[in-house]
Amino acid sequence: TFRLADPQGRLASVRLWYHLRRPYPDLDFQRQGHEWTYRLARPDVDRLEYLLELTDHEGRQGLVLDAENPTRTGGPFGEHSVLEFPGYRPPDWLRPADPGRRRDLTLAPAHGLRRNLPVTVWSPDGLDDDSPAPLLLAHDGPELDAFAALTQYCAAMVAAGRLPAHRVGLLAPLDRNAWYSASPAYARSLTTSAVPELLRRVPTSGRPVLLGASLGALAAFHAEWCHPDTFAGLYLASGAFFGMRYVAHEPRCARGWRIVGAVDHVLEAPEPPSRPVVTMVCGSAEENLDNNRVFADALRRLGYPLRTATYRDGHTWVGWRDSLDPHLTSLLGSLWGGEH
Repeated sequence: TFRLADPQGRLASVRLWYHLRRPYPDLDFQRQGHEWTYRLARPDVDRLEYLLELTDHEGRQGLVLDAENPTRTGGPFGEHSVLEFPGYRPPDWLRPADPGRRRDLTLAPAHGLRRNLPVTVWSPDGLDDDSPAPLLLAHDGPELDAFAALTQYCAAMVAAGRLPAHRVGLLAPLDRNAWYSASPAYARSLTTSAVPELLRRVPTSGRPVLLGASLGALAAFHAEWCHPDTFAGLYLASGAFFGMRYVAHEPRCARGWRIVGAVDHVLEAPEPPSRPVVTMVCGSAEENLDNNRVFADALRRLGYPLRTATYRDGHTWVGWRDSLDPHLTSLLGSLWGGEH
């Protein structure tokens, strides 16, 4: 039960705001005396990130944190309040880990992108700078590291002997909406310029693995599809695989239709240009779960080595964090070896 005090009656309405699968229940609070209250039936998640949408009597709206709930989580767009339901457990590996070493590089773009690609390369302590090692690349890398503890996870897996010593390339999304929306220019720049330059500057064993979440997952798959055999594996979390069948909740914009066109091209393809090992994960209550299932079915038809899984969360950084082990561990272990 949610409560919000309003003893002076300044608010005209209060609503619960979150992103889960439609149809939503009625999210309107009811005024009872000097406060607003709302009782929520537990959704199909183990944790819920939310805000309160307040509207005053002049129609002005705002999203605020729940002052009655001290549990918060961060993200690129600010904090959210969080409910952790009985049974939720954060990952066991979330404990102080070897911070490793970081090296900032700038990679020259291919023709057409016009901007350099910044990447921070993380290495665990004990891995010599001149020693070849497997490489995991991550779209939205700085954000995945800050809000989904990516390098902390990698350090924990290396320390536990579950994965071999490896490096992580944290790719910064300077123009995320343009680059990650099935952009041919970005796919070309990443695969024909940035990755080859990175492999020349950072000793790497084998082809890298590319990780992405949301639009970053779409961009990861699109890059490999357009420029096959660049990556040995793809880890696709909550991919923005918007096809025509389930596109109603997406904005009708030029980049949105570019995404739909790229996805439908894969859905209709008779053969794939390459077959990297793929793991797809998606939250149990995400709006885009149906699109992910349709896309996974297409990859199976095309003969991809594919694993899929759902985790009990929405479209959140913490959900992506919590799914890293065992799902990313299994993918990397199958390619690199280790006790996965």
